[in-house]
This record gives sequence, structure tokens and C-alpha cells, in this order.
Amino acid sequence: MHEFSLATGMIEAACEEARAVGASRISSITCRVGILRQIDPELMCTAFEMVAAGTPCEAAELKIVTMPVRLACPGCGHHFDAYGYEWGCPTCGADATCLEGGDELELISLDVEEHDETALAGGGVR
Repeated sequence: MHEFSLATGMIEAACEEARAVGASRISSITCRVGILRQIDPELMCTAFEMVAAGTPCEAAELKIVTMPVRLACPGCGHHFDAYGYEWGCPTCGADATCLEGGDELELISLDVEEHDETALAGGGVR
């Protein structure tokens, strides 16, 4: 399961941001995940909960925004979202091979709480 390593990286980044702004706890994290990343949202939430234990993210809610495959047609320049295996351009029918999205993995927002000296004393992820 690659969800555990991704959750670890996400929590490390979130804890670093929280420390930078003097926050003691993170109440929610929102991330954008492209469908091509093949991340199982349920497994990601489980991994997040396990990795977050003992960190400022311990009680945080993980919100996952799933992004579709986004393509551009090299023939006519049309931009569109693709679902399933239909990646042909809906405008001209050409094979749309210019990937513009759907492979992203981004931490897009954090909700944090005021600084508390004891909460950040232990650092980030163990």
C-alpha cells in the first residue's frame, strides 16, 4: 500500500506548515488527488489516521478531492475531462494524448488551531 508513504509525507508537510505559522494542532487537511494516482480514499484515510497518531494532525479530518483525467487534443486543441478509457477527443475524434491533469497529488489547505507549546514539542511524524 503506497497510501502509508503518501500519508507520512502529507503529515510531515502539514506539521511543517503548522510550525511555521505557530499553530499547535491541525483540525483538517484537504488534498487534491488525481485518479491516475490510483489511491484508494478509504485506505488513505486509514493510513492517515495511523500515521497521524501522536502528531499535531492526530485529530485532523482528511478531505480528499478526487480529480478526473484532464486531456488536451493535439489536433484541435480542445480541453476535456476523460472518464473510463474513452480518451478520444469529443470534438474531432483524434486520440488526445496531452495529459493536463489527473496525476496530481497536492496538499491544498490546512485548518489549524492556535499555538500550544506542548503540542508541537514532539515534532512531526515519528
